[in-house]
Amino acid sequence: MTVVDAMGPELTCPDDQTVDPGPGNLFYEIPDYFATGEATATDNCTDPVTITSQDPAAGTLVPDGTYTITLTAEDEYGNVSTCTFELTVESVLGLEDTVLDNAISIYPNPAESVVNIANTANILLDQAAIYDTNGRHIQTIDLSDMQQEKAIDVSTLATGVYMVLITSEDASTVKRLVKR
Repeated sequence: MTVVDAMGPELTCPDDQTVDPGPGNLFYEIPDYFATGEATATDNCTDPVTITSQDPAAGTLVPDGTYTITLTAEDEYGNVSTCTFELTVESVLGLEDTVLDNAISIYPNPAESVVNIANTANILLDQAAIYDTNGRHIQTIDLSDMQQEKAIDVSTLATGVYMVLITSEDASTVKRLVKR
């Protein structure tokens, strides 16, 4: 008598969740949901289930938004199970962040060669860090000597959308920059 395993692993996904990337962070790093124990995979024949994956992969950096996380488990006989859940990344602004957000603007936007950072409240700023949409750090500009306005050369940036993280001693804000 031959036993044939035709059942996929039993896969448990986390409930839909909302997370905050944390103070000063533009991106949230997606964890390995199997490693954290939030997702589990068990099988009637394969113990433990060792072939698991998730999409987007663990370690992926994502900006604010809603993402469908797909988890997959496969047993040793090639039976596959999947489940999905929604991950919402939402930066929670503190009071200082809101004040900074309202006081800072960047223009012209879209920009071709120069963008200006305007600081209408004369808040002491530390720096502006420019990131591409994949979360790669492109450039940091020192703003400690800035008065009400500072021009920044963006002529070397490729055409696209960037995130500019502007920080002061006790707050931060993110501005979207479109480079033509």
